[in-house]
Amino acid sequence: MAPFKPGGHLDPEKLVQSNIFKAMSTMNVLSSIGINPSGLSKLLCSRFYAQIVRPQMEYGIAINCFNHTQIKSLEEAQDKCIYKIYGASRKTSTKVMLHLAKLPTMRERVAILQAQFLFRSLSLPEHTPLYRLILHIQYTRGHHWYNLSKTALWRLMPPTITDFDTRGFRAIKKKFLHSNLEKEIQGKNSRLLSSCRPTITLDPILWLPMTHEERSRCIRWHLGWFPGATPKPCPRHPNNNLSRRHSINCLNMHRLLCMPETIADPISFLLSILPTCTSVPSSIALSWTCRWPRYMFYPP
Repeated sequence: MAPFKPGGHLDPEKLVQSNIFKAMSTMNVLSSIGINPSGLSKLLCSRFYAQIVRPQMEYGIAINCFNHTQIKSLEEAQDKCIYKIYGASRKTSTKVMLHLAKLPTMRERVAILQAQFLFRSLSLPEHTPLYRLILHIQYTRGHHWYNLSKTALWRLMPPTITDFDTRGFRAIKKKFLHSNLEKEIQGKNSRLLSSCRPTITLDPILWLPMTHEERSRCIRWHLGWFPGATPKPCPRHPNNNLSRRHSINCLNMHRLLCMPETIADPISFLLSILPTCTSVPSSIALSWTCRWPRYMFYPP
């Protein structure tokens, strides 16, 4: 049940804290039965989180207006859940982890759920009370429905929303998420994210057939993780620390992978063009059969 303040108003602060407590309790239980770095696959862990844990954080957020601090609390709670899946430290950014698994930020989820609530409220049967009141509340300043209509996603909707269908709503939602992704890629501290696939889709490295070691290497490369928690000297060049940029030059990856040197990061480039469907032409399958063993030669 959603908490209320004295006077019958919704209490978003109590709702956020209650949702976070329930979600983290559930995540701790799941961590003990395989939703952890050494347990199930990253894809399966992400789906468990999206289907079981995240809905507990989303309870009631479609009908509440939140301030920046409350949304930040939801973001931090989601980050903690993702850390448990990947075994990452609290200082690690979750941008790439969320992008690989096609998971939106909690700010985006709030905007999506609120927009879905408003969209569905406009197509209710005529005998429902909200249908009778909608013409009076959607333009009344200060009303809860009016405040929800000022969210980022709902502002992208056309003026004649009553003639809008579900397909059109999904198209605008996709455009909204893609626009946010482009902003993140162009923003500061997005070097790792910018080297990932620039589309909103489940990254193939999470589901394509490969060994556990190969999948781990692909994920670690995208995350910028090398063996050890701290930078270590390169075995070939002790004066330089082992990093993505150094390993590309040190191991002659352009020559090894038959890639032109105009491509700054050949491994990330190859990962971004992996097939996104199970059936591909035989020529593409043959090229990857020859290229994959070479790709698995790099350090992480």
